[in-house]
Order: sequence, then C-alpha cells, then structure tokens
Amino acid sequence: MKKEEEEGNKTRRKKKDQESKFDNGIWFSTVDLGKCDPTNPLPKEIFVESRENGTGYRQDLVLNWDVMAPKFTITAARPYFTKDTENVILLVDGDGIAHGNVSIFLESISEKNSVMRTKEIKMSSKIGEALKIGIPKEWRDDASVIRVIAKRQIQNGYSNETMLYIPNLSGTSLISNLIQPEETKPFYTDDEIMNVQVAETGKDMNFVIICNSHTIHRVPNDVKNNVLRVKITDKMEGTCILTAFSADSTSDVMLFRVHNFCEDCKVKVSKISNGMRRELGKNDAIQPGDQMELEFTGHSEAVVFYRAMDERLSYIALRNDYMTHEYQDYLIFGKQSSGAKILNFVDEDRVEEAMKDVCSAAGNQIRFRCEQGQRSSSLVSEKCLKYVLKSCYKNSSVTALPILNPFPTEKSAILTASSTNCEFHDTGLTPPKTKVRQHFPETWLFDAIVLERNGTKNVVATTPDNVGQWALNSAFWWHGRVSLFPGETKYIQTTKPIFLEVDMPKNVYVNETISPLLTVTGIDLAKSRETFVICLSELPRKVCADQGANGNKGDTYYMKVELSRNSPIQSKYLMMKFLSPGLVNMTVTLKTENCETGKILDAVRKQIEIQKRADTEEYYERHILNPSKPLVTAMNDDPVSTSSKDTKMITFSDQHASTDDPETINTLITSNVPDTETVFLFSITLSKFLPLYDRVATMSAQTRFKRNGQRMLTSVIKELSVVLYKFKKLKLSGYTSFQMEAEINDLINEMMQFSNCTSRKEPCAYSEFGRPQSSKDISILLTSIATSLLCEADVEENRVLGSLKTITDYIPKLGRKDFNEDLSDIIDVENTEDKKYLLVSFMYQVSRDCSSYRSSLRNMTKSFGQLHKYFYTLDESNVKDGRAAAAIAFMATNATAELMRSDLLSRINKEHPPYWKCSGYEPNRVDKLKRNNESFRRRRESCQVMVNSFALSAIVSAYAEGTEIDWDRLADWISEQQGSDGSYGSPLTTLVATRSLYEKQRRTVEIGFNDHLEVTVRCKGCAEKRVNVTESPIEIHIPNNIHYVTLITKGHGKAVVAARIVATKRPRPKRGLTQDDYYPVHLSIDQTVQDNFVHQTVCFNVTNPTIKTLDIFHGTYTLFTATPDQLYFLNDTYVPINPSSSALGLHFIITNIKTNQTICYKVALSESRGGRNIPYKSAPVPIRATHPVQGLVGMLLIAHPDVPKSDVVVRHRRHHYTRTRFVRRIIDESAVDTVCYDGGECSCAETTCSVQCNKCDFDSPKVLRDVLSSPGYFGIRFELNSISSSVMNGANYTIYDGTVKDSNGLGASAFELSKKVRVWLRSCNVGCNPGKKTLKRDYYVLGHEDGLNSDSYGRQNYILNHADRFEESSYACQNLNSAITIRY
Repeated sequence: MKKEEEEGNKTRRKKKDQESKFDNGIWFSTVDLGKCDPTNPLPKEIFVESRENGTGYRQDLVLNWDVMAPKFTITAARPYFTKDTENVILLVDGDGIAHGNVSIFLESISEKNSVMRTKEIKMSSKIGEALKIGIPKEWRDDASVIRVIAKRQIQNGYSNETMLYIPNLSGTSLISNLIQPEETKPFYTDDEIMNVQVAETGKDMNFVIICNSHTIHRVPNDVKNNVLRVKITDKMEGTCILTAFSADSTSDVMLFRVHNFCEDCKVKVSKISNGMRRELGKNDAIQPGDQMELEFTGHSEAVVFYRAMDERLSYIALRNDYMTHEYQDYLIFGKQSSGAKILNFVDEDRVEEAMKDVCSAAGNQIRFRCEQGQRSSSLVSEKCLKYVLKSCYKNSSVTALPILNPFPTEKSAILTASSTNCEFHDTGLTPPKTKVRQHFPETWLFDAIVLERNGTKNVVATTPDNVGQWALNSAFWWHGRVSLFPGETKYIQTTKPIFLEVDMPKNVYVNETISPLLTVTGIDLAKSRETFVICLSELPRKVCADQGANGNKGDTYYMKVELSRNSPIQSKYLMMKFLSPGLVNMTVTLKTENCETGKILDAVRKQIEIQKRADTEEYYERHILNPSKPLVTAMNDDPVSTSSKDTKMITFSDQHASTDDPETINTLITSNVPDTETVFLFSITLSKFLPLYDRVATMSAQTRFKRNGQRMLTSVIKELSVVLYKFKKLKLSGYTSFQMEAEINDLINEMMQFSNCTSRKEPCAYSEFGRPQSSKDISILLTSIATSLLCEADVEENRVLGSLKTITDYIPKLGRKDFNEDLSDIIDVENTEDKKYLLVSFMYQVSRDCSSYRSSLRNMTKSFGQLHKYFYTLDESNVKDGRAAAAIAFMATNATAELMRSDLLSRINKEHPPYWKCSGYEPNRVDKLKRNNESFRRRRESCQVMVNSFALSAIVSAYAEGTEIDWDRLADWISEQQGSDGSYGSPLTTLVATRSLYEKQRRTVEIGFNDHLEVTVRCKGCAEKRVNVTESPIEIHIPNNIHYVTLITKGHGKAVVAARIVATKRPRPKRGLTQDDYYPVHLSIDQTVQDNFVHQTVCFNVTNPTIKTLDIFHGTYTLFTATPDQLYFLNDTYVPINPSSSALGLHFIITNIKTNQTICYKVALSESRGGRNIPYKSAPVPIRATHPVQGLVGMLLIAHPDVPKSDVVVRHRRHHYTRTRFVRRIIDESAVDTVCYDGGECSCAETTCSVQCNKCDFDSPKVLRDVLSSPGYFGIRFELNSISSSVMNGANYTIYDGTVKDSNGLGASAFELSKKVRVWLRSCNVGCNPGKKTLKRDYYVLGHEDGLNSDSYGRQNYILNHADRFEESSYACQNLNSAITIRY
C-alpha cells in the first residue's frame, strides 16, 4: 500500500508539473479561485510573485478579485408604485457574467409597525430573466418604500447584496394601472410585437416611446379590446420607456428593452510584408514597426469608430464604454434632463417632493441599519436612496454620511496565459538596421471612418515601438441608428526575438536620484546561453548615471546580462540623478560583447522632463531707474508696515552717487530671503522704460482658465483690463497688434458669458458667478464696470445697450435710504456712504465711456443726469475711505470732482511716492486683522495703489498737473507695483491702475527715450557688468548666495529693472502658531474609511468680516473621485454655487458667509473603477479657500487617513506591491558620483576618461565652426591663474583656475557675466597631462553649456567629460584659436 501511495504521489506531481510550467519564459497554469472558502477572510487582491532561482530577482503583480461581488443588477420596469399597483416587474441583468442563480426578497418600509412586520416576499430567478411579483394590499396602502434585496448564489454561500428602492408616489400625477405588459419578457427584438394591456378609463389615451433617453417614437393610438399593439422597429434599441398619458395630466410609464444585433460587423487584421497580406491568427505575433492593414466590414456607408490601446489599460474600462447603462426613468419629464423631454405631463416638483417625503420617512424607520449595497442602475432608486441615507444617518449616531459609489462593483480580473511564435520570420531577407524605439503610446489608433458603399474599408497603419499586446475595439453606426453596435475585440501581439524594456518615469525632480529598471527578454535565443551588455549613449550632461564600479564607465562585466532558454528574462537597476530642469533624451542600447564594438540588438530612447519641485515660490518686484529724479526716504503709510514680518523679499533703495554727479544714481537691490531657505534662482532684467511696449509676459491659457475652465467675472475683468489698456497705449503711437485684438475679443466673449445679454438689446446684467438666474444674482457694480470696458473696447452696440438699460433703470433706486448693495466680493469698503458713492461714481463713468452710444439709447443723457443730485448733496465729511474720495475726484460730475481734487491736493505728501496713504480702515478693524498679517498686507498694498491711481487719473484727466509736483514719479511708482502677470493685485485695483497709466500717457506728450543710458551691475563675488540699456531686455543671473546687488545708472532717461528670486516657500509661523494664525479662514477635517470610500467632514470658520464669498477647491486623492452629488452641507442655510468636479477635485462657491460661524460640509471620495489605492503612494492634496479680492485666504493639506505615522515601517513591509507604473525605490544617492560646488550646484563626475587633448593638428576650420554653431556648444580661451588638485569620490582631479579672454558658440552666454572659470580634469585622462602647465598662459576648452555650473563666488565650473577638448595654446592650435576668438 505504501509503495502504491508513493507511485500515486509521483504521478500527481508529474501531472501538476505538466499543468504548471514555463514555456519560452512564460508561465501558465490553471488556478481555481473558486475553491476559496467564503467563510474565511475573503481575498480582495491576488498577489502573483515570481522569483529567479539563485539571483533574488523578483517580479510581482497584484490583481483585484472579489469572489463576493454581485456581478448583476436589478431594474424595475416601473420605478415607482402607487395604491393601484398589483405587481412589480423586475429585470435581472448580468454585469460581467451571463449566467447565475439569484435570490430576491422584497420588504416594505413603512411608518406603521404592522406593515413593517409583514413577511418579506422571497423569489428566485436567473440572470437574464424577467419576473413578475405580486404586491400585498397593505404594502400598496401604507408602505413608503419597497426595498428589493438580491444576492447571487456562489459556492458555499451568497454574494454581496445589491439593492433597489421603489418609492410610493401615490398622490402625484403618476399612476400605475394604465398600462401593463401581457407577457413578461427580458427584452424584445426587431419586428416583434409587444402587446400591452390598457385600462378602461373612459378618457382618450396617448402613447409615446423614448429610447435611451434620446429618441422619441410616436405610438399610434390603436387600442383594440383593451390591448395596444406596439411593433418593435429597428429605430428602437437599448432601454426604452413607454409612456401613457391622458388629458387630465395623469401618466403611467413602463420600461422595456430592445436588443438588436449586427452579424455583419467584422474586423480583419492582416500584416503587410513585401506587398503581400496575411491575416493574423489567434497565436500570431508581429514586431514593432510592422505595417498592418485593418479591414472593416459592415453596413453600407456605416461610420466605424475604432481604437487600439495598450491591453494593460483594459482593466480600467470594466465594461464596453461604447454603451451606457443608466436608466433615466421618469427624468424624461424634467426640464433638467439632458436627453429627450416630455414636458408638462408630470409635475416634476410634486414628484420630487413626494419622493423626498416617503424616502426620508423610510430612512427614519431604518436608522439603525443604514444599508447601501451596490449602486442601482435606476436613477429613481438612486434619488430615493439619497434621501433614505440622509435621513437614516441624520437620525443615527454615525458621524459620516456614506454616499453612493458612482461606479458598479469591479469585474474580477482574468488571468490569461499564451505563448507567442514569430510566424513571419523570413531567413531569406536581410534583417533591417536596428532602429531606435522611442514611440511608446498607450493608444495606438483612435479614429473614425466611413465604409464604402460595398460595406468595407481598409486602413493601413504602422505599429508603434511597444512590445506587448494591443486591444483593438470598434463600434459601428449607420443612418437610422441612435446607438453604436460594438464589434468584436481583436488582440494584436507585438514582440521581438530579443528586446530591452526601460521602466522609468517621464517626470522627475531636480536633484532626484532614481533607479530605472532595465529588463532584457530573449524569446528566440540562438544559443542555449547568451551574454549581452546594456549601454548608455547620448546621456545629457544634466543627467548623471552610475555606469560602473569606482566611478568608471561600465564595462561588459558591470552592465552585462546573461540569458538562457530556461531564464530568458534578466533585469538590472541603474542609478541616475538629474541636476537641472528641462527636457532630456536618454538612449539605452542592448549590444553583444561590449559597448564599443558590439552589435546593436535593440535601442530604446526615453524623453524625460526634469522639473523643479512644487515647494518653490517666486518673488518678483519692479523698479524704475531714473537718474534725474530727486530722492528722499520712503514714507510709511501704516505703522504695521514696519513689522519685520511684513518685509518684502526684494527691496530697492536709491541714492545719488555724489552732489557733483547728479546724472548718476546708485540702486541697492536687497534679497531678504532668509539663509534658512534655499535660493534656486536670482536674476535681474534690464530694459528701456517703454510703457508703450510693456514686456510683461502675456497671461498663458493655463493662467486664464483656472479650475478646468471655470472662474469668476472679476478674474476676467482683471485680465481684460491689462490687455485692453496695454493695447490702447499701443494705438496712441499709431501701432496695432492683431494678437492683442484677438485676445481682447476672446476675453470679451468670455465676459459676456457672465451676463444674460442677447442680441435683442433687452435689459440685461452681469453676475460674479455666471449667467444671472434671478434679480438677486445681479451685481450693478460689475455691470457698470463691464459696460465701461465694452465701451472702451468700441464693441458693437447690441453688446452694450442691454446693460446700459439696466443701469439707467437702477438709478432711481439709489434714492432709497436702505442702500445695502453688497460690494465685499469686489472691494472691501465698510462705510455705507463710501460704498454708495463708489457705485455712483462708476455708474456715472459709464455715461462718459459710452457717450458714443447715446444716439442708440433714448433718454440716456436724461437718465444719467439724475445722478447729478447725488453729487450735489455730497457731504465730504461722510466720505471716510480714501478710495471713495479719489474715485469721486476722477469720475464724478465736474463741480464735485473739482472739490474732491482740491481736497486730495491739500492732503498730498509730495516728498516721495506714494503721495497718498490708504485711509478708511477703522482702528478696531486693523486690530482684528493684525494676526492675519499677510492678508492685511495685501489689502493695504492694493488699497494704496488704488488711491494713488484714482488720484493720478483725476489730476491728469482734468489737466490739473501744475508744475510743483512730479506726476511722472507717481506713475513710475504705480508701474513698479505691477506683478509678473501684469496685474496689480485685486481685479478692481488692476482696472484702476492700468487705466490710470493709460490716462497719464494719453494726456501727456512723450519725450525722447533714453539717451546713452548705461547700467553697471556690481555684487560681491561677481564680475562687474556694464549694460547699455536697449529695448530688448537683458537678463543677468546673480549667484544664489548673494543678498546685495548694486546698480549704477548713468545718463538721461529711464530704465526698468525687474528682480526675480525663486526660493523654497516661506515656512508657516512657528512657535505654536498654525495655519489658523496665518490665514483668516480656519479649516479642519475629520476622515473615516468605509469600504471603498473615504468620508470627509470639513469645517471652516471665517474670522475676517470682509470675506463674504469663498471659492473652495477640495482636492481628491490619487485614484479617488468625487462628484457634486456627493457633496452635502450640514448648515441648511448654505448651498454650494456651481459645484463641479474634475480629475483633481471638487470646486464650488459659497456666498453670504457670516463671520465667526462654523460651516461644515461632508463629501465622500470613491475609489475609481479598476483603480487600486495604496495609501502611502497617495500624495497629500490641498483644500483651498480663495476670495475674489484677497486671493488665497485659507489652505489645509490633507493626507489619506490610512497613511501611518511611521511610514518607514509600512514602506518596508509593503515594498512588494505591483509596479504597474514606475515606482521610486528607496536607494543610496551616493551610488551616483557628482561634484558639488559652493552654493549648492552640482555636476556629473567624469566617468568616460575620454577627454580629447593634443588634437590640434587634426582640426579643420569648417568642423570647428560647425561645432560652435551647434546648440549648446561653446569654446573659450582663458588665461591660467592657478593650479590645484582635489579628490572627489575617490577620483583625483586637477583644477585649473583662470580668466576668460574670449568665448564663442551658442552656449557661451554664461561667460558674458562671469569671466572667472574653473576647469576640472580627472587624472584618468592620461593623454591630457603631458607635462607641467604654465601659469599666465592661454588654454582652450570646447564643451557643452549643460556642464557649466556657477558657484557662490560667481565662478563658472566645468568638468571635462565625454569628448570635450582641452588644449594648451600653441602654433598647432591656430585653427582652434581663430574659431574661438573670431565671431562669424
């Protein structure tokens, strides 16, 4: 017996080995996952791990799998019930599977306990069937909701539940006894007759069918013997709803399905080789770059949509995305329906109210068992469930509100295995030259074609460079169809006998070290064991790599891989470091024997974008250099401005060199960035002071369209002001710009989207958040501003007259005593009189700006004349805010404006701009805002710019400049406040400032520009630089450790200097302070995880009384999504405006916020379909609160709640997770050799030992010119000053310090500022050290600018590497000397 058992075990092991084995390196086996016992902890993921024997190399894979997933849905043919309902028809559909037994039971939820205790109805069905279930009479009379709970039978138990909620809509115009199908069927087909029983009501009945919420089909009223015969046509397909309605507005609906099939829709895939075509079989494979032919066959002149994408992406699309399975139910009666509508048949509001009542009542009854289950495909059930859960959780102790999963449960991943054979190998052909594979798209084909009349069409395409499997999907449509017919999915396998895969990210950070995975696969090896070597070529200077031991370039042993038929896959990790930002191309080749002479078998080129980290901040300031202006100490307009916390990061101070030289001015630029922060860039830009040609960069599309294309009206006005008045200044000198005109037109069109104006010239207005829906949404101030801008842009009258009518109609309302216009979202003015006169001033300015339109608007002059009385009765003592006073001086009637101008001039401080302080803040208001110093500083600066801009406009527009005050100095000061995007802070300040500078230029005569203006740049450790200021800006880079730069300006005229510093972001206040002390909006969050949801409760409190509106962005974690339906405010008085979602998060607006009131909302983040979240890989995301005027006023960074406090331990424990994309490994950065200098910059260490020396005899003038004409290359001649040596990372370097005498080449711009150079030569370059170098002698270097790095002494460091040239001056080097010293 024992011997027989041993033989039996051997037989079973042999059989098992035959079932599970490797074939050409590909493992396949049958795995019975159904044997998993559901009574034990259920597997949510399948871990597949393979190890190579003896090497430790490991590959792993993670597949999502849930044996308990329902994999079916339940749909009610009538999504509601009433007192007349006798039965319920349910349709059981498969979701990923076609067969299965389903157990269904129905229960009633009622406010009456007797009904609640009624026995449930239990039924059995199968997937793909329809069943009719009778309803007890007590349910019809007293049940609020019928809940359907269904489970699928699986081995040893049942699956998870899926639920359907059917609400009681008795008392609405929807009834349930008008129509009833004679036969219960899951679907109908073309030309089939559907018989429907029609109740005798004594009233005329009409019928209509809507399919897929899109197409409407009229049904003839052919009722005989109470039976309606409906013929199914080819135009009916998908999910259809039959609606019966009568003259008394009663309706009944019934859902049914129509399945149509396309037997002729086919796709044939063939390979073209030597002009011949061969259809691919199931196991055939092709190579990258092969020419393919796709032949589509279908209906005559049908449209075919097709795509071919990487098969690995298929797990994201869990179902055929050409078809949708969301049933609109009764929503066809709603005005908000996106598809076909049947209006006025059903009182939508009454139905919604009834559903809310009954479903909320049901939720209250089941508050201790708030079950959700899988999402239903019925929107009626979903809306009911929303009210059920809201009421259920509101009346229970649960703190987080679960929201519906927007996607059905995922399908189980399918494990497949196959072997590939190269069917098209032709030994008689000469193998083509190995190409560099660099095109690796995830989508190969994506297009639409029209078939010929014979129903066929051929498409020829070349396969990309990917090695793997493509999934080719197609869908057909032809005239008369309203949906697509999905075609058969074809799989195309691409492979190579021996190929290389490079797994590395497309984006990396500066100074980041990564370890790309290089994998070599040999499917068709000529020998049983072969050796290959991986080589790097075209490696840019800004990328360092560990190519060999001890800092030497890799040899065959260091980078070799050995493949065998038993182990055809080998991998290696390569350490790489990236030093400076930009795009780089890296080519990795696979060769035989060695990197120098070996045969190339495969080559892969990857493009990598090196980016700066997101934790940097840019500081930007402008200053006017004017040697002729008088200088005094700047005044402080507010005591708070002296606080050290309020110091700008960049400051300017001017003083004359001496009293004997009044045409020379010294300007000190001070960098106030703390030494604790890292400075990445310090640069200054010099150019002529040309207000006409303002060289500030145009706002990019990314800046304009924030939050995925949604923004507020004030942001559009802000950008339009900059571009419009810049263009108008250009026109003053007779120039124009078609690009600016196009941009102005685009911005005006965008601004019009915030209005309800039409071409019919009817009264219309503007709103901050979108098209005004009611009179409450209208902002008369924004309407006035927008109208003025339209008139300033000379638009056609039909765009202006509507808003002009609204403004003139509003004027009589100003006489009311209860003036309460809320302007807090536009300008932070508290005093009622100030707000009133600001509004009146802007309205009166409209009459001036739009005077050319008076002939088109009757009584326009008379209407605006009514504003005179408000100015005549003005009491100056009631005007507290300086902005209101300056606005009146510019925009009021002539007499009132003159009085206010006189008052302004009496309060001027003409010693130094700004000439006026920002008044208007009450002392108690300032105290409240001291703790929000950053917010207060921005508001104060914006207020100061607005006061002085209004005042300048008031003075120059009335020709009241006089001769005692230098108004040019004030205009210069205003120009200096401009930001890098051309704006001046808040939108209204930007409008006033840009118009002020335009008014100044329009009213004055420009004199000749700069006359030999010269600027000298000096700083410690920098070479002195003299710049003759020209129209073209000149950018000068300053060493990063410098804090002080002196500019010496000589000559007549003006120049503008812009200083820019990029550094790490300023830390938040320390010593116990939190973000609550930094921002006026305090944010907090509470998070819980339940199933595939992250439930978040966010609360915020506004401490600044000027903040009445907030623009909220709520970020979502990677692989999580949120929709507006999943957003719920706990405060009933607050409703989000324009909620929208994107891939980054939720965005919404809250208005009418009360100060110091806690406002909370809940949101549920649901895990994306096919996604698999790993908490520690989810980056923190922000919750940001932004104010239209004050900008960012609150922010909170949040991390996934599953991120542990001790992240290191978890990373170590979970490092074996799948790498579906590149995963950054924890590595030793010292593996990559670099040389770093004082100041923090680094260069790649020399590894090639191939620097070219003593090669002057072989130089050709043409070759040298070509090299220096190539992008990035430079040549220098320097005088040697000193020689030293250094050991870096175990390598010996000789260091040559010198002074650059001549430089040439496209990469030589770095030597224009710094003439000091330090050249590093590694001792392994034996041919470059023939003897002792002579001091004060000239030497030559040919190299590439990517290898240049400046240190803190302003010196350019260059490590000789690759094939750089290093030569000593001699007669033989005359060609090299000429190429460097003579510019061509």
